[in-house]
Amino acid sequence: MHAFSAFAALSALAVATFTNAAPASNGRERLYARSYATGNGIDARFEFWGRTDGTGTFVKIEVLKGLFKDSPHYQGPYGYHVHTNPVGEERNCTKALAHLDPLAVTESLICDPAFPQYCQEGDLSGKHGKFNGTTSGAIETFGYSDDYLRFFPEDFSILGRSIVIHAANKTRLACGDIISTIDGTASGSFKPTHKPSKFVKHYPTVAPTNPPQVVTPFVGETFPSDDTLHNLPFPLANPALSLQEALNVELTEKTQTVWVNGSKTQAKLPVEKKSSAKPPFRGFTDKSWTWYA
Repeated sequence: MHAFSAFAALSALAVATFTNAAPASNGRERLYARSYATGNGIDARFEFWGRTDGTGTFVKIEVLKGLFKDSPHYQGPYGYHVHTNPVGEERNCTKALAHLDPLAVTESLICDPAFPQYCQEGDLSGKHGKFNGTTSGAIETFGYSDDYLRFFPEDFSILGRSIVIHAANKTRLACGDIISTIDGTASGSFKPTHKPSKFVKHYPTVAPTNPPQVVTPFVGETFPSDDTLHNLPFPLANPALSLQEALNVELTEKTQTVWVNGSKTQAKLPVEKKSSAKPPFRGFTDKSWTWYA
């Protein structure tokens, strides 16, 4: 019942299998973070469970109130993303800057859930479906696994960042920091400490400029033709590695031959490489904490 009602509240882009409970730890340690996004009458809870065995990060969401199907003030469907910067205790959503996007996919390439390796890491609604909103404004608890959402390393980490919920016109409606005991942004009882992350220490100071032309090369289940990709107005980003492909990674840059507007050129692009480094964190076995605003 929960999975069906949650699915009905999401856009047709949603392709994940939904559930209302995180998978059991089975004695294995799990990493944990959460965000309480509020603003404009919206209250939404996001929880993130990660493992250090290559299993995808499990995301659990519940909207308590405020996401209406028909609102006189703002319209859905509502996107939601992990943004690079924290918004602070005052929840100033403009401080979040842009989506978490270490491979520079940019917002100008529309995410297709059939090819999540070519989506921005933080574009959760692009990969898993937007909120349509409901008559009551609430959406029942649902969840999904994201194979490209990482707790580590720093460049890719969701720790110390924020969640932002957007209206259809991209207005920022609600936001909240992603907090965890792992990086000191949450206390042992999971109260926000409002302290900087001890793990993510390097943040952008300005949002990147997106290419002016928005493109949708990935449509459906079929990979785009060479002709389509060669005629994009900007270089196609390198694909991300899934957690199954590489538990840990490092971010480098590489000068590559790329296609832009039907011609070959050289461009320096971010590249994700498999790393042999061990996970930097210890997690928890089954445990739960009280929610604090």
